[in-house]
Amino acid sequence: MKKFPAVLCLTFLCGAFTLGADKPAESIPLQQRLHRLESRVESAEAIRNIKRLQYAYGHYAEFGLWNDLADLFAENGVGHYPSGTLGKDAIRKLFLTDIGKGKLGLVDGMFYPHFMLEPVVTLAPGGKAAKGRWRVLAMLGNFGSNAVWAGGIYENEYVLEKGVWKIKDLHYYSRYTGLYEQPGWTTDKEATPVHYTPAMVGVPIPESASVLMPDQPTASPQDLRKHAAMLQHRVRQLVDAQEVENLQRIYGYYVDRKMWDHVADLFAPDASMELGLQGVYVGKASIRRALDQYGAGGLREGELNDHLQLQTIVTVEPGGRMAKARSTELTMWGINGKSAEWREGTFENEFVKRNGTWQIKSLRFFPRLITDYSKGWARDAQPAPGPSKEFPPDRPPANHYPIFPKFFIPPFHFSNPVTGLAPQYPGATRSNHHDRPDRTPRNEPRLPAAASLPDAISETERMLGAAVAYDASENLASAYGYYLDDFMWDETADLFTLDAKRDLSGIGVDTGRENIRESLKRRYPGKKSYEFLIAHQLIQPVIHVASDGQSTKMRVRLFQLAGASGGSGSWISGIYECSTAVEGGVWKLSGMDLDYTWTADYKRGWADIDANAKGIVSTPFPKIIEVPFHYSNPVSGRK
Repeated sequence: MKKFPAVLCLTFLCGAFTLGADKPAESIPLQQRLHRLESRVESAEAIRNIKRLQYAYGHYAEFGLWNDLADLFAENGVGHYPSGTLGKDAIRKLFLTDIGKGKLGLVDGMFYPHFMLEPVVTLAPGGKAAKGRWRVLAMLGNFGSNAVWAGGIYENEYVLEKGVWKIKDLHYYSRYTGLYEQPGWTTDKEATPVHYTPAMVGVPIPESASVLMPDQPTASPQDLRKHAAMLQHRVRQLVDAQEVENLQRIYGYYVDRKMWDHVADLFAPDASMELGLQGVYVGKASIRRALDQYGAGGLREGELNDHLQLQTIVTVEPGGRMAKARSTELTMWGINGKSAEWREGTFENEFVKRNGTWQIKSLRFFPRLITDYSKGWARDAQPAPGPSKEFPPDRPPANHYPIFPKFFIPPFHFSNPVTGLAPQYPGATRSNHHDRPDRTPRNEPRLPAAASLPDAISETERMLGAAVAYDASENLASAYGYYLDDFMWDETADLFTLDAKRDLSGIGVDTGRENIRESLKRRYPGKKSYEFLIAHQLIQPVIHVASDGQSTKMRVRLFQLAGASGGSGSWISGIYECSTAVEGGVWKLSGMDLDYTWTADYKRGWADIDANAKGIVSTPFPKIIEVPFHYSNPVSGRK
C-alpha cells in the first residue's frame, strides 16, 4: 500500500493538501478525499481521547474512585507501580485495599491529589496504538500525621480496544519524594526512558496506513454530503473543546493578576459564579462586584496570587452550543513578609456559545484544601469562608459541604471514558446507564444548501489543521521541559526552527537553532546529576492557531521545582510566551520569551522571600512586573 510522506499529510491538515505538483486537492475524487479526511479525524480524536483518559485517572485517584480508575485499563492492561507489576483486577484491589481501606473514596483526613501534567502524546502508524508521557505531582498525607510530596514520570502505552481507547501499559518512574517538613526533596537515581524524538513531537499524528480508500461502490452525491457534514461536525467538536479549554486556562491567568474587569468579561450576561460556600452571584455586573471582595484590581508589591488550572476535561454537547468542564485548581496565595497558603479544589463549570464565541455560563468551585504554608496539610486545615457581608451574594450557596480534613466528592459531569458509565461513588450502586457523550448530534448534521461539497471539505480540513496544531504545540512545550530536566541539549535545540529566537529574562537572547544549541551546552556543561532535582513543569497552555494553520502563539506557565537531593529546595515561577511554526512538515518552536515572576526558598516559601538573595535565577518579586499576553480577552476583545 502506498504511503505518503509526513510533510504531505501535514500540508493536507493545514488546508492545502496535494499529492504532488500535478495533483492539487481539487482534482482528487471527493469520495477518496473524504476517506482520507475521516482517517485523520479519527487520529485527531484519538489524541484527545487519550488525554481525557489520563486526566480522568488523576481525577479518580484524588477522590478514591478506584473502580473507575481500574476500568480505564485494557482487559490485559498492566500498571508498573512501586509495589510491582499488576493487572487490571490487581490494580483495583491494590487501591481499594491499601488506599481506600476496603471502601471507595477516602477516609476523613486523607489527602491524595495526583495532578497529571505536561502531556506528550504520539500516535502509532495505523492509529490503533499510542504512547504518552506525563508528569505527575502528588500531594499525599493524613491530617495529624504526615504530609508528603511525590513526583515522577509516566511513560504509558494506550490501545484502541473494541473502539475505545484504554491504558495498555502504565509505567511510573519516581523522580522525587519528600516529607513536607524537610527543607526540600530527595531525588531518585533511576533514569526515565523517552518514547519520542524531536521530530515525533511535532507530528503527533504520523502518516496513516489507512490513507488510501479501499475498493467500494461510488457513493451518491447525497451520501457524500452527509459524510462531509458528519466529519465537519466531529472536527468542530474538537475545535470547540480546545476553545473552552483555552477559556478555562485564561480565567486562571486573569485571576493571577487580579484583572477583575477581564475576569468578568469572560462570563455570559446571565451567568452565575459560586466560589465555595460564599454564595451565588448572578449576572455579569454582580460577578464583577463580587470580585472586589478579593481586593482591588491589580497585584500589590509582595502579593502572590497564582491559580494553576490543571487536567481540564471538556465535554461539548452534540449541538455545539453548550459545554461542561472539570478542572483542578492549585493556588499559591500570600503576601511577602506576612503569610502564605496552599489552596486546592475542583471546578465544575458550564459554558455557552453565543455569536460564535464561548463564554462562561456557570462557574462553580469546590474547595478541597486551605492550609498555611508554614504548617502544611498534616498540621493545618482551614475552613472554607462563608458569604461576604460587604459584598453579599444574590443567593445563598446551592448546598453546604465539608472541606479537608473532612472528605467530600464534587459531582462529576463526565462519564467514565472507557465504560461510558456514571462514576461509582462511595456507598452507591452503580447504574447500568451508559452516558458516554455521543458524538452524533440529535439532528443529523447537514451542509448549508448553498455550500459546495469541495468548499465544505476544504473548511473541514482547515479546522482539522487547527486541532492538530493545538496538540502539536502542547507536545512541543511539554517536550521542551522534559529535555531541559535531563540536560538533553541537542534534543532541546532540535525542537526549534532554524531561525528561532529564544529570549530568557536575566540570561540572554539566542537567535537561530545552532546558537540555541551552543548556548545550552555552554551554560550547562557536563551530564545531568541525579543528586540535583530539576523539574521544569510547563503547564496551562493557552494556544491560538493562525488562520492559515501554519503557526500558533502559546502562553505557558512555568512551575519549577529545584534543589539538591536532601538539601534545600526552591520554587521558581514564570510565564512563557511562545510561537510555533511548520518547518519541513514538522511543527517546531519558532519563538520563546520567558519572564521569571518569582522564586522562593522551599523552607520559608513565599511568605518570606529575600529580594536580595541570590538563587538559581533572578526574579523581580516582591516587585510586580507586567507580563505579556499574546491575546486579547476572548469574549470582550478587551486589550
